Amino acid sequence: MMESFIHRLLNFLLPQKCLGCNKKQVILCRECLKTLPLPDSEGPRNIFAAAHYDYEITRRAVWLLKYRGIKQLAEPLAELINTRCFSVKHRVFYFDKSEWIIIPIPLSSKRLRERGYNQAELIAKHLLDKIKTSDVEIKNIGCLTDVLYKKFHTESQVNVKDREKRLKNLKGSFGIKNPELIKNKNIILIDDVSTTGATISEAEKTLLKAGAKKIIAMVVAKG
Repeated sequence: MMESFIHRLLNFLLPQKCLGCNKKQVILCRECLKTLPLPDSEGPRNIFAAAHYDYEITRRAVWLLKYRGIKQLAEPLAELINTRCFSVKHRVFYFDKSEWIIIPIPLSSKRLRERGYNQAELIAKHLLDKIKTSDVEIKNIGCLTDVLYKKFHTESQVNVKDREKRLKNLKGSFGIKNPELIKNKNIILIDDVSTTGATISEAEKTLLKAGAKKIIAMVVAKG
């Protein structure tokens, strides 16, 4: 808690500068967002990434949001997903007219207590606001942050490199509250980074078992 307070105090006292170009009063400007490289490959067919993780600005932005409490970065990272994955001009997925629900990948209660927030949830909420004011033709879309949950704490996926080990590490770790809220609904899973796709794969299985109709995932970056 003290560390989080210190970071908030420093953010208030020190003027913000863009991570890319040092422009003042903005944490990550639109011009620099446009320069972030796309992923080298598509990866799993149902996971769409807005940027390549192995690029200094992308990696630093995600790290600062995730581990240093710089919550202001959730907004531009949501903008990156919106621009590259949702906009009519650059859209990578075409939505039908049925109802869609945005669901962030949850943290375990232990991790949430340690961090004080879920970075995927922050991104998801900003993304919903941006979609509602964009040119995307989705008539019915909402965001649910308390349906999918982490049943127990698992080892950080950063420390597990092999996909099969990641899947084993995550097996049975997600649960569903109020399944009627997602029954026959289309789901957009949101996370910060996808490397092997194991986390999203396990969340997808849990949601489908609970009655979800169709699931895709969108992430800030692919590792």
